[in-house]
Amino acid sequence: MDDWQGDFVTLMHQMGCNCLLAELRGYGRSTGQPQLGKMLQDVVPTIEAIGKPASELILFGRSVGSIFAIEAAARFPEVAGLVIESGIADVLERLLLRVDPEELGVSGEQLKAVIACDLNHQQKLAGYRGPLLVMHTEHDDLVDVSHGQRLYDWATGEKKLKIFPQGSHNDIMYVNAREYFGLLGEFIAGLG
Repeated sequence: MDDWQGDFVTLMHQMGCNCLLAELRGYGRSTGQPQLGKMLQDVVPTIEAIGKPASELILFGRSVGSIFAIEAAARFPEVAGLVIESGIADVLERLLLRVDPEELGVSGEQLKAVIACDLNHQQKLAGYRGPLLVMHTEHDDLVDVSHGQRLYDWATGEKKLKIFPQGSHNDIMYVNAREYFGLLGEFIAGLG
């Protein structure tokens, strides 16, 4: 969250948006353990705590945060818009890069079944009919660009995909700042 408090928040305010930065359990200054299932349960209380109708909210999810932005869009399909930056399409694919199912005390088939039930982004995006902006870099060194393409392909509403030729996973915004914020501004302006 600390990385986003400066220019990003200022630029969002200039675009006419208030900005709530929600930090995931166990990340940054947040307490708790980063347990995916419990973090998914945090989505609804976080949205409800804002105290605004979902139709007035624009969800923004970056990297791992895309999992929770997609969950929020599935739970609150009336949100004004959804922005996914360097997002994750296939959670199982990403998990298997970091952990063996046996380390979690489950078989590969059990893990696959749980992910298919709770983290099916194709199904969740098919149920969200609102505007979507997907931004990714061609040379993302952590989450392959194919994830961004799949997220875009799965969406059923008005959508836009921008694959930046420059930058990588953690510097997409900085390397492409002018175009990045231009696209974000156009997206926000188009919601009103």
